Amino acid sequence: MSETALSLQNSDSHQSSTDSRTLVRGLASKELVFSVVGPVGSGTSEVANALKDFLDKAGYRTEVIKARDVIEEWEEKHGRSIPESPKMDQTIALQNAGDAMRLATKDNAAVALRLIEQIRMLRAQQKGEPLERGKPVSPDDTRRAFILDSLRNPAEVALLRSVYQEAFCLVGIVCEEEIRSARLQDKYSDAGKMKIKQLMERDEHADEKHGQHVADTFHLADFFIDNTAKRFIDLPGGQRKSNPVWTVMEELGRLVDILEHSRVVRPRPNETAMFHAYGARMRSACLSRQVGAALMDRQGNIVATGTNEVPKAGGGLHGSVFIDFSDTDPIPDHDHRCIVHGRFCRNTREQNHIIDELMDRIDELRNSSDKGSMRKKIRKTRIGQLIEFSRAVHAEMEALLSAGRQGISPVGTRLFVTTFPCHSCARHIVAAGVDEVQFIEPYLKSRALPLHGDAITTTREGWTPPSLIKSNEIKDMAVSPQVLFRPFTGVAPRIYRRAFYKDRELKDNMSGDMLESFGPPEGMASPEALRVSYAQVEANLAASTEEASG
Repeated sequence: MSETALSLQNSDSHQSSTDSRTLVRGLASKELVFSVVGPVGSGTSEVANALKDFLDKAGYRTEVIKARDVIEEWEEKHGRSIPESPKMDQTIALQNAGDAMRLATKDNAAVALRLIEQIRMLRAQQKGEPLERGKPVSPDDTRRAFILDSLRNPAEVALLRSVYQEAFCLVGIVCEEEIRSARLQDKYSDAGKMKIKQLMERDEHADEKHGQHVADTFHLADFFIDNTAKRFIDLPGGQRKSNPVWTVMEELGRLVDILEHSRVVRPRPNETAMFHAYGARMRSACLSRQVGAALMDRQGNIVATGTNEVPKAGGGLHGSVFIDFSDTDPIPDHDHRCIVHGRFCRNTREQNHIIDELMDRIDELRNSSDKGSMRKKIRKTRIGQLIEFSRAVHAEMEALLSAGRQGISPVGTRLFVTTFPCHSCARHIVAAGVDEVQFIEPYLKSRALPLHGDAITTTREGWTPPSLIKSNEIKDMAVSPQVLFRPFTGVAPRIYRRAFYKDRELKDNMSGDMLESFGPPEGMASPEALRVSYAQVEANLAASTEEASG
């Protein structure tokens, strides 16, 4: 047994040899590990520094660790360096170096691995302990927070979550694309719009798996914050003042309150709606992806949900409609979902039929010596992005249809969907009278904005709900109605239960007064990461039972 583990066992056993909850909680770390993720230009460093300011004031010993620093260190070890200027060349060099690190190590979490090394090193320095290969540097009772700026690949999130568990929190930074582009043009004033566009595209979704995939990393966040507004407003004479519209600090405070359970925080309407959408998503058996949607009226009621699944005659979807009992599986002969009926994706098959037809009719393709390679290249074109041959009703459509089957008008509603709507759903959402759409995951195949830019806006500032214009509640007829499509902000569905479940006493049971501070959770589970392995926890618990019976 290690010296640290032994001291933990002795102190906890001395504290209470029979209270197993106290023993386990005594093994919990007081450290938090945050990371920020957001598309280039969203201001991840600004949010990381704001989070540090807040955590410092909350009593944490906080460190910001930059991914660019570990990438630069990697380059130096291999005899290379990142140019200091011009700024665009420096950024591209950092992208190249990060990709090279992931490729060379055959580990897409290579950057996160070195960020973990930095956390370990900083903890050792703060504790005054030497770093020894293979020997843990265990957390003590100091409240520490490490902020990682920033992640660029989903594998990095997976590694950090597996290591730090509930102590890890990923913050997604939302920012409107036009604002990001303007910020980048100001930062890279001599780069030109084309280079900036290429930078943004590569950052969002690189061709290689070991490249940057911020779009796929972003939607894994636990909490989403909008950083579109400026933090400060410029005044004459070089002065500036805080922008009241910039609410990042308030939102970060809400996040820390949620993680610490320092005050009662309950979900906002959009958080509840997205949680319902996330639950609906799980019903889908689609072979491509699961999508969920929830439709909310003006009073905050969830009036319908939907998922992407094969429709069933008579209304509804296969897997959702039941005849006799709701707690039994559908009869296989009557279940026509793709997982049962054929066991293949019709949309992919139809794409392949189109590719085969092209290969057969174009001489250069038909006579190719490597037809397999040619098929793969064609699949990477927009032919491979065709979606109209899917048998599934999309989640957004099913939510609207479900409302219609119940006689509920969708006019003036808000739609919450786990993935950005496709262009087919977008036109129906507009025609149905929905005011607003909030989403988490991007959908690169969607052509909703290029095709329906007249009826859809992504800019929240100055937006007026179309239903108010149509109902003449807004008299300005010069206002052109547009449906607002915007990223979701707030508590992500993945931590909804942790954030809002009442797992501890909130009042004095004698007086009924609300408590000034709230104790630990009533259950056994600890929301923090443990300082030792579960095997060590088992040993400590077993030792306590022996002492109690001794």
